[in-house]
Order: sequence, then structure tokens, then C-alpha cells
Amino acid sequence: MDWILDRLLPAPDFRTRYTRRIEAPPETVWRALLATGSDDLPLTRVLMGIRTGGRARMSGPLVERAPLPELGRQEGREIVVGRVAKFWKPRPVAGPSGTDGADGFAAFADPGWAKAAMAFQVVPTKGGTVLAADTRVLATDPRSRRIFGLYWGFIRLGGAGLIRLELLRAVARRAERDLRAS
Repeated sequence: MDWILDRLLPAPDFRTRYTRRIEAPPETVWRALLATGSDDLPLTRVLMGIRTGGRARMSGPLVERAPLPELGRQEGREIVVGRVAKFWKPRPVAGPSGTDGADGFAAFADPGWAKAAMAFQVVPTKGGTVLAADTRVLATDPRSRRIFGLYWGFIRLGGAGLIRLELLRAVARRAERDLRAS
């Protein structure tokens, strides 16, 4: 398939991909993805509170209120959010202006940064749907790759994967409940 994420970060330095098969049609899963919010994600709220030192408060639909700019969307199929930043700082430093859109993000290559994007992808299957959460990061130079690699190891142990899994479970629960209710 032609994914937006593949065009933005085709060869990442770091990547995780989590999937969940959901017993609901793609349009039901898409609506559930857009509706799933912080109330559905108690672990995510706790972990994000720890990460931000309590500065960030999650509320509303997660995809619509993500702390990362939207870099692309194909309705019913894929949403990509991401940013250029120095994620490894205690308070991450956002990248230069102009990198919060798809073109600026894709073209950016100044040393000292990392480009991170996460896509939610809806894939129709026989009798249901597979929902994927694909996270990719590309460092802009070897030093940033080493520094980000240390940070990546820490956040993977500290819950980044748990956040993705909790989100996929919450979307599945909502989609399957909505399907039963219709």
C-alpha cells in the first residue's frame, strides 16, 4: 500500500509497529480511532503526566489533540502525526519553524535533531480490520542518532509500547461495542 508514513520516513533509524486485529469493518474502526480519548487511556494519562512533570493535561479525542502536529491524513485509512525535535532533552526542544508540515518535515536535514512520526493505519481484512500504530524516528546526524538511541531505549522500557498497546485495545473495544450497538 502507498502509506503517507512511507513517504515521510522511508528509512528510519528506529521503529516500532504494533497491530491489533479488530472484529469490525474499517469505517467503524476509523470512527473509533477518532473518538478514542484520554478517558479511555488511564495508563497513557499517567505515563504522559510523568513524562511532562504534570505540565500536560490530556483531554478529548487523542488523535485530534495529539501533542504533535498532523503531517498527513487519508480519510478512513491513515493519520500521521510527527515533529522535528530534540526529544532527549528533559523538556523536548521543538524543531525550527516550517518543520511542522509534511513538506518541511520531510525535507529537514539540519544536524542535531530527530524527526519522529507516528501513523495510525487501518487495513481491511477478511471479516474485520487490522489497526496499526507505526512509530518511526530518523536522526539527522550520527551524534543525534547515538543520543536519541539512549533515549529510545529508556522510553521503550518506560512505557512507549504500553501506550500504543493500550490505544489499540481501547480502539478495538470501542469499535466492537459500536458494531454491536448498531
